Amino acid sequence: MTLAQLQVFIAVAEAKNFTKAAESLGFTQSAVSQMIQSLEKELGVPLFHRSRKGVATTNIGERMLQHAREMLRISSRMQQEAKAAQGIETGTLRIGSIHSVSNKILPGLIGSFRKLFPQVDIVLFEGEYEEVNSWISSSVVDVGFTTVPGKDMESYTLATDRMVVVVPDDHPLRSEPFLTFSHIRDKCFIMPKDECIKKLLHTNGLASTVAFEVRDVTTILAMVQEWVGVTIVPELYLPEMLPKVVPVPLSPTITRELVISTRSFDSVSPIAAEFIVHSQHYIKQRAVAI
Repeated sequence: MTLAQLQVFIAVAEAKNFTKAAESLGFTQSAVSQMIQSLEKELGVPLFHRSRKGVATTNIGERMLQHAREMLRISSRMQQEAKAAQGIETGTLRIGSIHSVSNKILPGLIGSFRKLFPQVDIVLFEGEYEEVNSWISSSVVDVGFTTVPGKDMESYTLATDRMVVVVPDDHPLRSEPFLTFSHIRDKCFIMPKDECIKKLLHTNGLASTVAFEVRDVTTILAMVQEWVGVTIVPELYLPEMLPKVVPVPLSPTITRELVISTRSFDSVSPIAAEFIVHSQHYIKQRAVAI
């Protein structure tokens, strides 16, 4: 089998369509079909279920897909190390991230990294905790930003994220030095789509007051501003310029850790290793208190 076949295999699996995969790779649909057929013949197993709606990986195809990604990752690492030995930093860096990190930290972090390594292509995947962990485990991404890393991963803690209660700026509770769960137990609650916060509410008996569950933080803050309800969010969720709302510390203090994770620090590519170190320095220099 060839690396080109593996690239085509991955592209078809991700696109779930031969034509779309061919377009993304710059190949003809016929060439993609022939390469997949040749790979299936060589392996002796069907990699895809084919139907009018598209294609889906078979059970064995899913396992082969993980191996294919790992083989391409190793190939990319070899190329990067060879280039690094020549003093040339090139390659592709794939980053997975939960939404809150993408909104507040990644723009500046990626921007500063690209100034150092302008020849590196960066691909960003955004998702929930489970998705980010899955991408790391299956080598879809090189590194991932999360607060709930998988047990089989290696992680570096980048910062500590503190939970705050957010109320309208003319709310009676706005001037309190801190708020407890008893302060907001009878309030209408707007919950972010965040498993950590959902668990926090259940643990402290606030699940019954949840009236809305919203993904976008801008919408959540707009609803708080209009007195629709209050919310608890990590400080990392909050934009630099707030609407007419006030974040109040939660007591007792509840924090979570932001980490950068990978399958193994020993096997990351040179570019991914550089990015991990750069991330640590970037957040430390800016004293990002999350």
